Amino acid sequence: MPRIHFASKQHEQNFGKLKVKFPQVDREADYRAACYIAAHPSIFKCFNAFRQKHGPFDWYFDYLEDPDDFIARRDRGLTTGDTAPLTSQSRELLELGLSLWNSYKCDMSMVMDLDKELYLVALQAIDLKRRRPTIDYFDLADDLIDREPWE
Repeated sequence: MPRIHFASKQHEQNFGKLKVKFPQVDREADYRAACYIAAHPSIFKCFNAFRQKHGPFDWYFDYLEDPDDFIARRDRGLTTGDTAPLTSQSRELLELGLSLWNSYKCDMSMVMDLDKELYLVALQAIDLKRRRPTIDYFDLADDLIDREPWE
């Protein structure tokens, strides 16, 4: 598996938990990219990792199935996650994760509007999905974090 840039120690620890739940992470790029995004603390706090069955986004697909009834189902304990903690940016990142997971349609222009941390996470996730990752974030991340893109 390629070296991976994590936004924080918590992001890395969450990714480790998802690797235990979904060992396919080591073999399959779709699992790797999806679990990497799901492990970001802004998303990971929204769901119970060990109650997911097919992948790290079962809880969100449950929401998408019937958004109007989701809160009532959540309040009855019938869901494995909650969308309330999502910010607009973490929701955009989550939708990128869905796209990398199963080709869910998302607006890729949103990547340009993410803050620096989530932008790096998005780029890393896209690169993890590729059959042959091409970006070494350990060389690039400090440069991207320390300056504005137009500098």
